Amino acid sequence: MGSAKSHSLLPSVEQFSNELWLVHGLADRTIDAYRADLVNFGSWLTQHNGQSLLQAQNLDIEAWLASLLERKISARSVARYTASLRRFYQYLTTNGQVAQDPTMRLGKIKIPHRLPNTPTQDEVASLLDITDLNSHQGLRDKAMLELLYATGIRATELSDLKLEDFDFKNRVIRVCGKGNKERLVVYGEEAAFWLDLYLSRSRPALRRDYLCNHVFLSVRGKKISTGVLRLVVKKHASNKGIERPLSTHSLRHAFATHLLDAGADLRVIQELLGHACISTTQIYTFVATERLVTLHSRFHPRNDDKADLKQGEETRIRLRSTSLR
Repeated sequence: MGSAKSHSLLPSVEQFSNELWLVHGLADRTIDAYRADLVNFGSWLTQHNGQSLLQAQNLDIEAWLASLLERKISARSVARYTASLRRFYQYLTTNGQVAQDPTMRLGKIKIPHRLPNTPTQDEVASLLDITDLNSHQGLRDKAMLELLYATGIRATELSDLKLEDFDFKNRVIRVCGKGNKERLVVYGEEAAFWLDLYLSRSRPALRRDYLCNHVFLSVRGKKISTGVLRLVVKKHASNKGIERPLSTHSLRHAFATHLLDAGADLRVIQELLGHACISTTQIYTFVATERLVTLHSRFHPRNDDKADLKQGEETRIRLRSTSLR
């Protein structure tokens, strides 16, 4: 923020950030997002009417949100900004820093229903069919992708995994997810085979720093970054000619959707994914339903557009225009 008045915003924002970390245990990236949203709104306030965050009124917030929509900022992003402001001003009101919460009368932003980009089982099988298994990087990539699909863990969670997080005998991993919440996830024989092979053959060769206890390492011997993970997925998807845009999160979507397709209980999937709310997991039921509708439309004989069904369509048209006795 440019002006001197803008800098006076920082104490309240930093106090709020500290509360998110100390009391609520939110992840650093989440706190950074809150802080960035507040800084953006504070800058806009200063430029438009010379006010600070502590002086903002309901009309100021509505005007800012309206300006975002006019700039074609997505409804999803505007909803996130709104949530950041609500939480911030609730904090200020509770702590007596403002007399009244200016977000109380804000309306709810309607977010368009967006289904996850979920690869099919064939696409996942193609992605996991890595042929470069004679190199340490290739073996590492194979183990990482198998584990992502086997567990549904997030890219950051995979990157943070350490050797002590694994119960190799029972194939169980202790994962630290969003908000530093721990959960247990399991993985199957296929992922176990490639993980064991990577740990015995490739990890020792990649390891440079003997103090580094992370499982998956970069070519420099350090903990692998989420950026490298994204590139790994894109690289192998491109090598296999997969046209659907894929990311590490695509494998998380695939894990959940394919379990649901196979009849897994939604509550179990919620626990494995580490979702705090079941409504977040329920999005995968829409994906499964959409897939069922598509399959039914393609393969059910009564949906076939053959000549022997055209007569039935003619009969239906005639019946619609005929009065019944």
